Amino acid sequence: MKIYQATHRGYLRIGNEENGIVEIPCAVLENKKRIISQTGLFTAFDRPRKGEKRQEGLPSIIGAKNLVEFISDEVLDKIYPIHYYHSNGTTSVGYDADLIPLVCELYLDAEEKGVLVASQEKIVKQAKIIIRSLAKVGINALIDEATGYQYDREKDELQKLLSKYIQEDFLKWQSRFPRKFYQEAFRLFNWKYDPFSLKRPGYLGKFTNEYVYNELPQGVLDKLVEMNPKNEKGNRSRKHHQHLTEEIGIPHLDKHLMKLITIMELSDNMEDFKIKFNKVFNKPFQTSFEFESN
Repeated sequence: MKIYQATHRGYLRIGNEENGIVEIPCAVLENKKRIISQTGLFTAFDRPRKGEKRQEGLPSIIGAKNLVEFISDEVLDKIYPIHYYHSNGTTSVGYDADLIPLVCELYLDAEEKGVLVASQEKIVKQAKIIIRSLAKVGINALIDEATGYQYDREKDELQKLLSKYIQEDFLKWQSRFPRKFYQEAFRLFNWKYDPFSLKRPGYLGKFTNEYVYNELPQGVLDKLVEMNPKNEKGNRSRKHHQHLTEEIGIPHLDKHLMKLITIMELSDNMEDFKIKFNKVFNKPFQTSFEFESN
């Protein structure tokens, strides 16, 4: 079995000031598996690793005979120790972090059936504290926060999204925005439209970013601006759409333009357009830029 490297490490804090807070060593492995240390499983429930007789093959935390009937298949899938490479190069052992809430459920089920012994009451109390701690945020999210992985996770997810929309190379230029888009934009701004001229008011770029590229997934416009910056004269060497992927980015752009042009056609002026646009796309009325006209 492959042994994975721990990419992020930290301490998961569970509990409250009244009952005490325990810190559980945890980590995220390179395969995205969230784990707690072997000792951490027992620390979570405030009990020693050894001491009670247990069933062979089960961690002592759930190995008592009176608990066996409450061990589900899901628990059995999670009880196997996971070997991984510690950040200091040594090999460490832990458990799948999902085992913590599963152990909590096991003890609560046993309590409900009235089969617990006196020495297990303390564990039930701790299980209830843990369940309350996890009520709003899952174990994986808590570990992501404790280890700092949440920031890399968000960055990774954004990169995956951007890779679907944006390509490193750029497409050969071709007209992507229908002439109707410009006709309607000029009309709404009360600008004179010359179908034989390719000259566009500079302010049209702000309009396009706001109502076109800003409607692609969050982060796409920022990446386009980064890859296609303005020169000293304030011009860009390419059109933003030349950096969109043909598989995902361009189809999304085309679909949005069709919808946008319909709203433009149904609008009497820019103020009317803003109202209709915000209603269709469920946005607050104010936009990020003020109305201008030439």
